[in-house]
Amino acid sequence: MVRSRSVWGVLLTGIVALAVAGCTEAVKGQPFAAGTSSSPAAPSPSRSAAPSSSSASSAPGGTVTVATMTVTLPQGMAYTGASSGGALDGCVSDGSAQCVARMLDLRAAANDPNAPFNAPSVNRPYGWYTGTDVPQCITPSAPPGSGPEATGSTVIESGLAPIGPKKAEYARWQVTCADATQNNQVRMWWLPTSKILVTEYAASPDLDARIDAILAGATFG
Repeated sequence: MVRSRSVWGVLLTGIVALAVAGCTEAVKGQPFAAGTSSSPAAPSPSRSAAPSSSSASSAPGGTVTVATMTVTLPQGMAYTGASSGGALDGCVSDGSAQCVARMLDLRAAANDPNAPFNAPSVNRPYGWYTGTDVPQCITPSAPPGSGPEATGSTVIESGLAPIGPKKAEYARWQVTCADATQNNQVRMWWLPTSKILVTEYAASPDLDARIDAILAGATFG
C-alpha cells in the first residue's frame, strides 16, 4: 500500500511539472566569458501589439533568438518568448524581477493594418510603447499586468546606439506614474528595418551596463 501511494505521488508531481512548463518558454543565461566588457555602450550626443515570432532557444549557452537577432544572456537572467495570457511575452527576467527588459519581433504587428500598433519613436512621449492604450509603469515591484498607469513621459537622451553590428534608434525617457513610488526611467532601442524592439524598464547604472553588454554581443542572421 505504501508503494502504491509513492507511485501516485511521482505521477502527480510529473503532471504538475508538465503543466507549469507549458505556460512559459524560458531560457536561462550563462556567465559572460572572462574579459567580456560590461561597460555601457554610449549612445550618440502594457497592452501592446503582440510580437509576431519572438522565440527563445534552448540551445546550450543561454542564446536567445528574436526575429533575426541572437543574443546571449548573463547568469541570472532568463527570456520568456511566450507566456500564459501574454503579459510576459518577450520579457527578460533578472532574479525575482519578472521583466527588466523586453526583446520583441514586431514584423507582423508593424505590417498588420488592423493591429493596435504605434511604431516605436524617439520623438514622441511613451515612444517605446507600441500599444494604443495607456502604458503601464513596469518595475521590479510592479511587473506587467499589475503596474500603475504611466502619467507622463519626457525624452532626456536620444541618438543612435549599437546592437551588435547595427545602429539602433535609441532614447531614454523619464516616466512618471500614478503611483509616484514607481517613477522610473525607460530605455529603448529600435531597428526600423529589422522591426526589432528592445526596451529596458526601471533603468539603473548596473542594469544599463548589463543590457548594453548583451546588445553589444548581438549577431544577426
